[in-house]
Amino acid sequence: MVELIAAAVTTIDILVIYTLLHVRKRKWLIALWTGFLNVLFPLAGFLMGEWSAHLFSEWSSILSSVLLTLLGVHMVLQEEDPASQKLTGPLLLAVAVSLDGFSISMSFGLIQLNMVLFVAATGFLSLVLSYVALRMNLTMSPRIRSCLRRFAGFVLIGMGILAWIS
Repeated sequence: MVELIAAAVTTIDILVIYTLLHVRKRKWLIALWTGFLNVLFPLAGFLMGEWSAHLFSEWSSILSSVLLTLLGVHMVLQEEDPASQKLTGPLLLAVAVSLDGFSISMSFGLIQLNMVLFVAATGFLSLVLSYVALRMNLTMSPRIRSCLRRFAGFVLIGMGILAWIS
């Protein structure tokens, strides 16, 4: 169950970012690339986190909680940059949106979550959320986007605190 919550929190950023864009063509291609890269990057991050957990076995829960908390604080304090709304190619856009999945999933690898469930859920949710956001031209006010991003940040902070306690 924690894996599904972690996957949902990891992919909220996709919904927030893709609602900023006004894409007319190749929406399905952007969604496919986003889904693929949100399997590849979290898988790599998760494996790196598991490797780090073995390497730093005594410190892995502390390291994971610190990383999750810092990522959560970053999401809470992050502001929207109007200059970042410029659209580039679908692959570059998907890479930019998917990169944070690497660092977040590295933290989840450190606390030994179920890798297959987490990576599959992240890939599926990112594919669905990106396609829905792009296809329906969802528009959200900056306030709602900010609230969603902050909510995800607070969830990551909470997961970091829980990793520290357990």
